[in-house]
Amino acid sequence: MKKLFILTVLTIAALFIKAHAIAQSESRTPAKSASSTKSFDFSDNKKATSMMPIMGDALPVIQYIEDTMNVEIVRIEYDLIFDKKVTYRTLYKGWKYGIVVIGDYRIKKINVHLYKYVNKDWQFVRSGKGEDYFSMVNEEPLEKGDYLMQITADEFEEGYKAGHYAIIIYH
Repeated sequence: MKKLFILTVLTIAALFIKAHAIAQSESRTPAKSASSTKSFDFSDNKKATSMMPIMGDALPVIQYIEDTMNVEIVRIEYDLIFDKKVTYRTLYKGWKYGIVVIGDYRIKKINVHLYKYVNKDWQFVRSGKGEDYFSMVNEEPLEKGDYLMQITADEFEEGYKAGHYAIIIYH
């Protein structure tokens, strides 16, 4: 019963992040990112190669995770993606992890797939429910283990074949 309650709370938190932290941002365009401020310009450059738009898109999520959920971010990674990327992390028993991926304005649909290394093989654990440029999975390991997170850019906005993404891991 306790695990069902925790799962429900994490699901509600994930929906809140998606509905409020990201939805409250400005429209996503190459010229202006979600979190432009007087201190930073999160616009893309003329070549559309800047990391600033994805950093601006991730900032409200980072702030929500740290300030509202009051949990610790243990990893943030930004990268360019054409179709798939992987990243690895050891997850520990006793922690409840959240893994969030965000795509920049060029990515229409992104997802995250979680695998655990068992008996010299990567075994599928679960996928996020990536219906747009945001996806998330939760994991509470029963024992310490090595995990692979596969990020997939399932669909790009018209005219784009690549984009930047952020992956945020917290516990």
